[in-house]
Amino acid sequence: MNQGNFNLGSVAVTTALTNSVITSGTSPAGAAQAFLDRFEGMQNLAIFANFTYGSGGTTCAVIVQTTFDDTNWIDIARFDFLLASRSAVANLSAALSKAVATVAALGSEGVNDGVLGAKLRAKVTSTGTYAGNTSVAVYIGAR
Repeated sequence: MNQGNFNLGSVAVTTALTNSVITSGTSPAGAAQAFLDRFEGMQNLAIFANFTYGSGGTTCAVIVQTTFDDTNWIDIARFDFLLASRSAVANLSAALSKAVATVAALGSEGVNDGVLGAKLRAKVTSTGTYAGNTSVAVYIGAR
């Protein structure tokens, strides 16, 4: 299992983005992939999202996702940013039991605790035109 701190992705936010995956990784065979993997058996996941505001824009949402089947990506944390620099954290645990729930998009600042697959990625959706070096970066700590 990958254990430690990892960069889940970063991007300059200028034009509007829609579900833009910002994660890039490399498979054991050296192939490029749009996720980080080898997190089998992960028990805890700390997520740190850092939004640096420049100017302009309207909204920026960062969504961290996991998958169990390489096809269906499940939202596990959502961070929402507006017109100011802000850092935010979420801490998720695999050791929780939850009721059966339909897979759905998370609402603003939501988490889906207890759902940690072996692969992770981050994606960004923004509205408006940001400028002035607006950017977002996502880091994780897997244990």
